[in-house]
Order: sequence, then structure tokens, then C-alpha cells
Amino acid sequence: MLTCRIALGAAAALLILGPVAVGADDPPPYASATDAYRQGVSTIKAGKVAAALPALEYAAKHGVLGAEIKLAHIYAAGRDGVPEDDAKAYTYYRAIADQYADISPSNPVAPFVGEAFVALGQYHLDGIAAMPLPANPAYAADLFRHAASYFGNADAQYDLALLYLKGEGVEKDVGLAVNWLAMAAKKQHVAAQATLGELLWRGTEVRQREARGLALITLAHENARAAGKEPKWIADLYAEAFAKSDAATRKEASALLPELGGGAVADAASAVAAKPASPIVLPAVGSAGKPVAPAAAAAAKSADTVPLGKPGAPPAAPIGLSVGFSGQGSDAQGLKP
Repeated sequence: MLTCRIALGAAAALLILGPVAVGADDPPPYASATDAYRQGVSTIKAGKVAAALPALEYAAKHGVLGAEIKLAHIYAAGRDGVPEDDAKAYTYYRAIADQYADISPSNPVAPFVGEAFVALGQYHLDGIAAMPLPANPAYAADLFRHAASYFGNADAQYDLALLYLKGEGVEKDVGLAVNWLAMAAKKQHVAAQATLGELLWRGTEVRQREARGLALITLAHENARAAGKEPKWIADLYAEAFAKSDAATRKEASALLPELGGGAVADAASAVAAKPASPIVLPAVGSAGKPVAPAAAAAAKSADTVPLGKPGAPPAAPIGLSVGFSGQGSDAQGLKP
């Protein structure tokens, strides 16, 4: 009798609750992809980067651009208990580039897309053994060129200039290198200012313009110190150039600084000890530091303001296919340092 009553009670419960779904999917862990992104960002702000990964990965899987950017930055540099993982960083940068390669350069998302192309270019320049991704300097040059000409990215302009100076992945062309360096230098790109300045100051493969070269080196030195992170090669270059220039050259260089975007520098306040001469400094692209270019750190701080989803532009062709890479771009023509 007791067994019968239990069975009848269970049958009644089934009638009230309806049939029990068998094999139904579990409910999603987040109310929406946007909610997951916001939870991830909040967790990062609380100092728990590793704990934020599931939410960010969920959001990225569902097309949230901000989440893709955050994850690319985290894996590219390694952060707060999350180990550096070039393969994962590459995957997220690639997703950004694939989706937004042809987005309007005036779109608020464009700077982040340009940054993604720069990071991808550096990965292709060096290769990633863990994937494996073989080094391909020629393809790296194409990626830099797209970011440099289409998005006007100063890091890409500098990286592309270095390839032209060294003839790596492209035919060596000092004239094009100088043009790209000049473009980046006008945007106050410190490494471009220093490299272009050294070319002009030494007269290495270009007509020597010692005062203008010293002015650019000085400007790079000032900008780097103002940012609180001057690379040793720039500090050493500035020390050598200043010490080996005569008073007239220093005075002319100081007068040129306002034209280049800097302030006049007093000779007495800037006196430094001379250092031995050295060949032109050309830092190896991608050989030091992380693949994320210098401007990426500033961009990362504002990543929270990126639109959470796609900005309405149709998806671009995957970057493995043609996305309209053109020669050097109209920006690169006719510039004089």
C-alpha cells in the first residue's frame, strides 16, 4: 500500500511540473555576453585576473570585442598569475584583425585593430614555436604596412621602417624607411625619433643633417624621460650625440625643437659625458619585450570604453586572404624628415 501511494504521489508531481527534459542543455552561465564581459572587467579591477578568464572567454566566444582585446593583452604579457601564452594571444589578435581589417580608420575601434595588426606582424616576424607558427618576415611586412598606411599606426610605421632599413622581408630601401620614420616621428613616436635622428646625425646612408638629427635625438630623449621609461639605447645615443656636437650644432638643434614638437633645451643643463662612437642603433623588431607595441599599453587602459559588440561594419576577409594591402599607401609619399 505504501509503495502504491508513493507511486501515485510521484505521478501527481509529474502532472504538476510537466515532463522532465532529458539531455537538455544547461542554462548559460551568464545573463548575456555583455554581462560576462562586465563581470570579467570587474574581477580584473578587483585584482583577480585569473578568475576573470572564464567570463572574458565566454564574452569573446560570443563576439564581444572588448573581451578579445582584454584577453589578447593578458596572454601577450602574462599578468597576475596568468602565464604568458603567445599562441593564445595570437589567436585573439587574429580574431580582431579578421573581423575588423577594413573598418573605417575613423571608427573608435580602429586604434585597437591597428594594434592587433602590429602584434600579429611581430609574431609573424619571429614565429611562435608552440603553435607552430614559422617566421615569415614578408608577411609581417604586409601586416605592418596595412596598420601603417590604412590605420596610420605609428608603431607599425616604425616597425615597417626597420624592415626597410635592414632589408628584412622586403627589399632594402632607405628612402622608404626614412619616410615611414618621419611619419611616426611626427606622431611623437620616441623610437622613430631616435632612429631617424641617428640616421641624420651620423649621415648613415642619407645626407647628413647633424643639427636636425641632434634635435630629433634630443626630442626622443625628452619624450622618453617624460614618460618615465627611457630605453638605454636612447639614453646612450643622446649622451653620445650631445657630447660630440659642437656649440653651434647644439644651438641650431635647440632652435629646431619647437618645429618638431619639443621645447628648447639649455646647453648648460643638458651637458653630458662623451661616450665612444657606435654604429647606428637599430633595435631588432620583436627581439626584446612583448609583441604588444609601446602604444598598446596606453590603449589597454582605455579598452573598457571599446564598444562591446561589432560596430556594424560587415566582416572583413580573413587576414590570410587579401584585405586590400596596397603598396606603401599615399601617406608614405613625399615626406621629408
